[in-house]
Amino acid sequence: MKNLSLMLITLTFLCCCIPTAEKIIKDAYRYEQQNKFELAEQQYIKIIVKYPRSKFSAEAMYRIGLIYKDIKKDFTQATFWFNQLISRYPDNKFVPMAQVAIMESPDYTGAIDGNLLLLGDVETSGKNMRIKTLFQKLDYNLYLSISTLFAGEKFVREEKTYYLKSNDEIRVYYRDPRISTTQLDFTTILKYPLEVGNSWNTYKEKKSVTYTIVAKDLEVKIGNTKYNNCIKLLETYKNTTGIKYIYYAPNIGCIKITTSTKDNPHKEFPTVCLISHGGV
Repeated sequence: MKNLSLMLITLTFLCCCIPTAEKIIKDAYRYEQQNKFELAEQQYIKIIVKYPRSKFSAEAMYRIGLIYKDIKKDFTQATFWFNQLISRYPDNKFVPMAQVAIMESPDYTGAIDGNLLLLGDVETSGKNMRIKTLFQKLDYNLYLSISTLFAGEKFVREEKTYYLKSNDEIRVYYRDPRISTTQLDFTTILKYPLEVGNSWNTYKEKKSVTYTIVAKDLEVKIGNTKYNNCIKLLETYKNTTGIKYIYYAPNIGCIKITTSTKDNPHKEFPTVCLISHGGV
């Protein structure tokens, strides 16, 4: 009887010493708050390995993905972890957030909280015309874009649009999609996968328009600054001879716009370029 009691005490002690998934993830949260991301990652991996069926395993994968996306800027590893979450736990509440995070690994449209872009006309480097755009995060997949147009030093107008990241595409809405009860107009400005030849039809200003990814992994030079891993989109309208090329840089957004013609598409005329970028 005495030995049995001793065994029960020992087992109770051992059980108390084995950390639960909830305890481990709380430790990981604390490490993140202390900017000890390597230690946080170790704790998340511990959950994935030891408690793969716990309700915290999917979140652990998501948090590791965020560490690689936002802290380490290793988008390959970030995408790996987000895809692992989606494939292993397809019905989990973190799946929609992981799908958005993949589109932000990296983001090409500039829809990042606090991102500030200043674009201007090429001819005068923005002295004649410039557009200042600020992005503000409203939800995990929704961003407000406030664009202000200037002609010289004169304010012309301000325009608000909403960037929604959902279902492998990024849409621009002209009214807040959260509060409207009617069918809203939108333009799909980017559609995944980001592969050369990927093409989609959408509407812009109530006109049918086609976008096609014509190049990726580009180096684009503006002034003395080089932007790497850029993508290039072709914008075409029906029954028009003119075309437009839009250049996007990762985690910045649009950095250059050129015009051309369908008859001579390789001859481009720069019209708008990035003047400055900051805030992220």
